[in-house]
Amino acid sequence: MKLPILAMTLAAGLIAATAQAHAHLEKSTPADGSTLTTAPAAFEATFSEAARLTALSIQKGQEPRQAVKDLPATVGVTLRVALPALAPGVYTVVWRAVAADGHVSSGAVHFTISPGGR
Repeated sequence: MKLPILAMTLAAGLIAATAQAHAHLEKSTPADGSTLTTAPAAFEATFSEAARLTALSIQKGQEPRQAVKDLPATVGVTLRVALPALAPGVYTVVWRAVAADGHVSSGAVHFTISPGGR
């Protein structure tokens, strides 16, 4: 009777370890929810493990999403992507990354650029 319980406990531990294998965003610049007084020249993402950005787009308010080109071809923990010139407004950066183990992660970062540096 104790063997099935042990097997179930080990299986649950393996599932939890596998779920944590995805690269997740630990930090970004601009930070999620931040308000900036000047437009950022780049978006920088720091992941929990080495990853490669496969897609990145930026959207101002309800305007159409704009794909950001020239993504880094390298795999790294911290990746930096140049952004187009940004006017004051509310922005969403949507990203997708593939970790070295092949797992895909995605997410969004929201920030505001205040008009007139307020």
